Amino acid sequence: MTTVPLGAPCVEKCPEKFDLYQPAGSALHRQIAADELREEPAIVEQALEQMRDWIAKNPAIHTCRTDASFLLRFLRVRKFSHLAACETLERYLVSRQRFPAWYSKLDTAEPWVQVMIDSEFVVPLGRDELGRVVYLVRYANLDIDRFEVTDQIRFFTMVFETICHDELNQIAGLVCVFDETNVPMRAFAQWSLTDIKNYIDCVTKALPLRVKEVHVVNLPLFGAAVGEWIMSCCSEKLRSRLKCYRSMDEFAGKCNLLSLLPKEYYGGKQEAMDLKRQLRESLDRCRNIILALDDMKVDERRCLLVKSQTKPGGDEGVIGSFRKLDVD
Repeated sequence: MTTVPLGAPCVEKCPEKFDLYQPAGSALHRQIAADELREEPAIVEQALEQMRDWIAKNPAIHTCRTDASFLLRFLRVRKFSHLAACETLERYLVSRQRFPAWYSKLDTAEPWVQVMIDSEFVVPLGRDELGRVVYLVRYANLDIDRFEVTDQIRFFTMVFETICHDELNQIAGLVCVFDETNVPMRAFAQWSLTDIKNYIDCVTKALPLRVKEVHVVNLPLFGAAVGEWIMSCCSEKLRSRLKCYRSMDEFAGKCNLLSLLPKEYYGGKQEAMDLKRQLRESLDRCRNIILALDDMKVDERRCLLVKSQTKPGGDEGVIGSFRKLDVD
């Protein structure tokens, strides 16, 4: 099947006209939007108008998308509090400029992206019974000799942008399953404490995505210190959504997600080739949209809402990396 790439969106902060809001096409997701997000046409239209007016009058923002699909990412994640949504948007724009190695020139057509896809490091599993999109991450599949932390973050960003683009994901959110079986210690040691702190700040404060559950399976003993540091950087809400399991059997007994897994797992029903193809198609479809994000510009010095955000290279009182951790 041929995947048709979507066109690059307009990044003018004051376009001549705006597109109209359209409720989600799925009845399940329209209900979730109403029940969990207070999403109804009158509220949405008012919030979009307020957010567009804020962008137009904000001297710190030079260029920015103002289409409904993009702004709804931020309004939905902040449950239509337009002031909170504006803060998240400003953090998003600043993060992209503050960490160009992570966020700029993300071309999903580059050959290394296909290598990542073929490794099955990250695979989409479809939707669970609550309408949430589910992704599986397996660090044991990653070639850590080839792909450094920056490469991993760039790939994650491409995937996150495709997830955020889908209105159903904006509404119902994301479930992540981390299978840490056979993950080597070097995979943890690649990440410095500063990298983790800065990236967690970007994900939790600037990523317009509802992370509903995080499942971690078979975390090795030497990964406990890493996990504790990561969770210390996260909000209490996100920490409450984390669940750990000693084995896939325990995971299978406590979750309704096993049938979504690839067939290599006992009880899994999906073909790995199909899952890789789906990821390839979603990245291809959003290629122009992701590349066009570089056209959005902001003057960080004038962004009053993010003055307290961690600056790159700041260690927040923590020195060194996981290479220096004492591991039992």
